[in-house]
Amino acid sequence: MPRTENESVQRNHWGLAVLALLREREMHPYEMRRLMRERHKEERLVLKSGSLYNAIEWLEKTGLIKAARTSRQGKRPQRTVYRITSDGEAELLKWLREFISMPVREPSTFAVALDHLIHLSPTDAATQIEARINRLEPQVELMECMLKMLAPKIGRINLLEIEFEKVLFQAEIRWLQQLLADIRSGALAWDIDQILEYLRKFAPHL
Repeated sequence: MPRTENESVQRNHWGLAVLALLREREMHPYEMRRLMRERHKEERLVLKSGSLYNAIEWLEKTGLIKAARTSRQGKRPQRTVYRITSDGEAELLKWLREFISMPVREPSTFAVALDHLIHLSPTDAATQIEARINRLEPQVELMECMLKMLAPKIGRINLLEIEFEKVLFQAEIRWLQQLLADIRSGALAWDIDQILEYLRKFAPHL
């Protein structure tokens, strides 16, 4: 089955994370996963069962990483320790430059839902928007706590993705609060039956 564009993006994100870790030093997948969790990197990756191992397999197949050695501790299964290759290091830097410099409009479930918001009544839409605000605000508070706690330990440069996400959430909350006010004041109102009648009347018949 051909890989979709979204799956390719997710694979590249995991690949980037693996290459960045291996540029620090050689390590095995279990250690990569542990560091990702400690540094809250997994929260920005689409996590599916086997995502990390699929990325490692793909990177090894393309020559961007290679097995350095195997190790075993006690009765635990044998672990393969990987290292980044010179091609992998070059690809890591290439991806970083591209991802940072090129704005990409990535798929957003929320943006798609907004495109069809008229199918909810204004009252229902306002209720759902308020619920979204109530879910976003604690996430912003959590990010603020993480930044205060982790910055002295690992430095701001390693937390920029959390800082960026926090700013995005704060901007979204402000916009949602204004949208909510407009709906509840009647400044933004709609009638789905009226809209559907109009669309049916003027839609071209094939």
